[in-house]
Amino acid sequence: MRIGSRPRLVVVLLSLVALVVASACREKPKRSVAELMVIRGEGLARLSRGELPEAEAQFKQLTELAPDDPLGYTDLGLTYLQEGRLAEAEAPLRRARKLDPASIDAGLALAKLLALTKRTDDARELLESLRKGAPRDAHVLYALAQLDAKATDAAGAARYEQRLRDVLGAVPANLAVKVELAAALARRGAADAAVQQLEELRRTPPEAPEPARMALDSALLRLRAGQVAEARTSIDRLARALELTAPYQASLDAVRWVEGPLVGRQSLTFSPKDFITLRTLARNDSAAPVRFVDATSDAGIAPGAQAPNASGSAPAVLAAGDVDGDGTDEYLVAAWSAAQRKSVARLYNARGGLFADVSTRSALALPDGVVDATFADVDNDGWLDLFAIGGDGRGRLLRNRGDGRFEDVTAKAGVGDVRGARRALFVDLDHDGDLDLVLVGGAQRTVYRNNLDGTFTEATAAFGLTGGEAREARDVAFGDFDGDGRVDLFVAGVTDMLFRNDGASRLRDATAESGVASTGSTAVAVGDYDNDGALDVLVAGANGAVLWHNHGDGTFARDARAEAGLAPLRGTSAAALRFLDYDNDGWLDVVAVGAAREPDGRGVVLLHNERGAGFVDRASALPDAVRAATAVLPTDVDDDGDLDLLLADASGDVRLLRNVNGNHNLALNVQLKALRTGSGKNNDFGIGARLELRAGELQQTRVVTDRVTHFGLGPHLKADVLRTEWPNGMPQTIYFPGTDQDVLEMEALKGSCAFAYTWDGTRFRFVTDAMWRSALGMPLGLMAGGRGSAFAPAGASQEYVRIPGDALRPKDGRYLLQLTEELWETAYADEVKLLTVDHPDSVDVFVDERFVPPGPPLKLRLYQVARRQAPRSAVDERGTDVLPALLKSDDVYVSDLTPTRYQGVVEPHDLVLDLGDEAGKAGTALFLRGWIYPTDASINVALSQQSAVQAVPPSLEVRDARGRWVTAIASLGFPSGKDKTMVIELGGLFPTSDHHVRLRTTMQIYWDQAFVAADVASSPTTIATLAPTSADLHYRGFSRTYRKGGRYGPYWFAYDDVTKASPWRAITGAFTRFGDVRSLVGTADDMYVVMAPGDETTLAFDASSERALPKGWKRDFLLYTDGWIKDSDLNTAHGTTVGPLPFHAVKSYPYGPGDAYPTDPMHARFLREYQTRVVGRR
Repeated sequence: MRIGSRPRLVVVLLSLVALVVASACREKPKRSVAELMVIRGEGLARLSRGELPEAEAQFKQLTELAPDDPLGYTDLGLTYLQEGRLAEAEAPLRRARKLDPASIDAGLALAKLLALTKRTDDARELLESLRKGAPRDAHVLYALAQLDAKATDAAGAARYEQRLRDVLGAVPANLAVKVELAAALARRGAADAAVQQLEELRRTPPEAPEPARMALDSALLRLRAGQVAEARTSIDRLARALELTAPYQASLDAVRWVEGPLVGRQSLTFSPKDFITLRTLARNDSAAPVRFVDATSDAGIAPGAQAPNASGSAPAVLAAGDVDGDGTDEYLVAAWSAAQRKSVARLYNARGGLFADVSTRSALALPDGVVDATFADVDNDGWLDLFAIGGDGRGRLLRNRGDGRFEDVTAKAGVGDVRGARRALFVDLDHDGDLDLVLVGGAQRTVYRNNLDGTFTEATAAFGLTGGEAREARDVAFGDFDGDGRVDLFVAGVTDMLFRNDGASRLRDATAESGVASTGSTAVAVGDYDNDGALDVLVAGANGAVLWHNHGDGTFARDARAEAGLAPLRGTSAAALRFLDYDNDGWLDVVAVGAAREPDGRGVVLLHNERGAGFVDRASALPDAVRAATAVLPTDVDDDGDLDLLLADASGDVRLLRNVNGNHNLALNVQLKALRTGSGKNNDFGIGARLELRAGELQQTRVVTDRVTHFGLGPHLKADVLRTEWPNGMPQTIYFPGTDQDVLEMEALKGSCAFAYTWDGTRFRFVTDAMWRSALGMPLGLMAGGRGSAFAPAGASQEYVRIPGDALRPKDGRYLLQLTEELWETAYADEVKLLTVDHPDSVDVFVDERFVPPGPPLKLRLYQVARRQAPRSAVDERGTDVLPALLKSDDVYVSDLTPTRYQGVVEPHDLVLDLGDEAGKAGTALFLRGWIYPTDASINVALSQQSAVQAVPPSLEVRDARGRWVTAIASLGFPSGKDKTMVIELGGLFPTSDHHVRLRTTMQIYWDQAFVAADVASSPTTIATLAPTSADLHYRGFSRTYRKGGRYGPYWFAYDDVTKASPWRAITGAFTRFGDVRSLVGTADDMYVVMAPGDETTLAFDASSERALPKGWKRDFLLYTDGWIKDSDLNTAHGTTVGPLPFHAVKSYPYGPGDAYPTDPMHARFLREYQTRVVGRR
């Protein structure tokens, strides 16, 4: 048992089941099961209310009735602990530990007692033993941290910080621990480490209140300025501003240790691990079948209507969402009110399993007669907003202000016109990181595209949903049916229709090709019924129900296995249909509600999934009195690990059916949390993501439709692997996830360029990225002047990149280079050459490695530098001195960038350099070395839909005669990837003797070095071009990724640490067959090596000329590549397929009129002989 958390009914239900089963297995109870449950329930309730003597009496009685059960002793020990009777607490807690040494809760309580009685070493030893059995238990880790929280010695402080880091390893999105760790680091004076924690805090949802944001900004500013003492004050203000908020308290509950005595009224939760054995024993107990009991009155829900619904026009509506961020759902109930003789919408808080009306406090302003409502975070601030369709035929969008109250933003959002819709669905149709609104009803299908600036744009035609029949659409659901990573739609109605998402924000009617026949449906549900990894579709209507089995490619057939089991659905009108796993066996069951077709029939149907072999009617598990409903919501109201049912009917009768014994199998609840800043790739709760869970032989697939996704674990005590595929296609894997697993979006690259590794005499090392100047099929967003449909130039990337001489050494007379593809993209390598540049060792050679769009054939321009002059000064837009970071290339970057919502775009920032007197003379240039964290195709699409955030490329300004900044170079360009040098010629640039320059941009560029130098063009050089002597294509895998130079450095790659398995969704099409490919990389002829993720081409070049270097000379290298990169972002044109193939004469990509890959005999032979490695969809 854990003290200090929110009160939940799990205390009364889950623990009592455990007690009864355990007692029955060990010794025949002296009282009936019902009596034992009442006794313990009363004790827990008393303890929760702080009525300690009364609780003590109850628990003493339990230890007498069930002397071999550890939980009664744990209860009693905790009661004594709260009373301050520490000596008396020890015996029952030690007895509990003896009965169950693995008990987390008994161990935590005993450790707290030991700490309170000054036996800190014993407490630490006990907690460490618990940690061995539960290495990721956040409560145990946090308890270990608290033992050292007040340590004054360096070793203790170090342990404290490390323990807090361990906690964050288990619960990475925990607000309270992030603040605590930042404060600890600031106290120690570790300013940079504290900055890192606060930066991560800023990226963690939900959005904090304004006072907290101001304190956070102040703390970051002061830490970066080295004002650590002042920063500590700001961090204290931050903690005070957050600690009273529900999300902070919920995060504290997730880790809190047992409180000591005299702490006032406490509340309890239990560790699921304490019931693993007990549930295992109960699982085969035939006397305890899963059933649902009517708990409506116990939950405080008012009795049903006493007068009929006179209007009959407004059905009952149910919706769930965590409005206040405390980790538990609130419930919207819109139903007929007999007292008011109209349909009324109310919002209820169900904390502790008791419903309390919070409509007034929440400023819930909904119209009468709500016909549908749904919670969704439409502005990606981490707070669930509410959209409702009113009986007046208008939509209402209520924005959650983050303080538990709503404000009506319908007018600004532009979503009031719902065009007769009866169903509303939020999903990211265009995969740009925000939720779009889909409306169906009557003869209408409508899509409002979310611009993420507070407005929506009606985009039905743009999405391709205006054509074809739309007869009486009644329900809608989404899922990726064909396995291409994009969200498709299924619309149920008189004519059932399946719309396939083909990318580029276009859906098309694929009903006929999918094999789904029109059945006249009134409700639809999507889920992987048979656990084969493909989403199936269940529809129900006047003619009964059909389960459409997905073959895995988006084609369907009636599932004959399910036909007989679906027969009970013929007896209901099926107003609502849901998949759920009500017995936690890992297989999706079905609940359907509607009106019974026969006078004595049943309109509420429960079907049990027989492990994918069909369904069995389980109406006997439902209360007989529950015969009809128009809305159903599977939800864990009492938080006991199984799904209850909330139902409502048109008469206004709302019922809570509590699940009894469904938690005999364990469950895993997953909540996705997207990064708030510096990403922008996914909606905040990951709606539309694909979750894959493996527990032993049990494998399940779910599509995320709500804040929390529920998995039953069947006979297993834990899950082995949880794999998330975010809506943007990014994979993320967690091994051995916890019982309640938050998945915080991981920051990582999914597309960029090919990688080049060179043999340096001892190993292969990453030296550069290649073909960065190609962005085949990428929409440009605002960089296209606001034309969101404009794509990057289709020409090949032609570039020279510098390789220092010490990075490439001969091996057996050859220079060896590995060209790899390791990200989610396709590489087309047409020409690869190595240039040797021999020159006196008194000079260095450079090429301009800035990004320029593909264009005319590239000419080599070599810069030779003998003497470098650092800037006299360098400051940012705040006047902060950043010169130390620019004096040498040392992976220390100008890094004080303020992120926006999106990766690759930051708040406007300046770099002001005083270049000194030599700048501006003929032949002088500014050399800037750095790297860029780019946007991606989907971010560009999102940027094109709004103007609040803009990607502004760098410009260069100089001062005129009046000291004003004027633009000298409007489009300066930016580094072509990682650690690249830009060369900016300065001759004639300055109108005066003032040689200050100002670089301005909102792009996420980190500068490492700046210097001015004159080009020593007269210095002798010898340049030789080497063609590959061999080139071999093969599969290699994926290098370990890290950040070179710390968190502000570029992603770097360890060649010797490789993983074979691909993390990426397969790109389909014909890739180049493995083996000799030297003829494909010798000349740019549109016959190239097509590389898939994981591929490597080993290139060798003749190194015999190195022996001829004159004394006092050295050799550097240039790598020349000609080719294309096409990333597989879901908004890249043809990004998930190899074709259409690029070629040098192509005018646009995607192809425009007249564009076609060459069909002459030579190119046809190339396709026939080389492009034979066909990869299909998984």
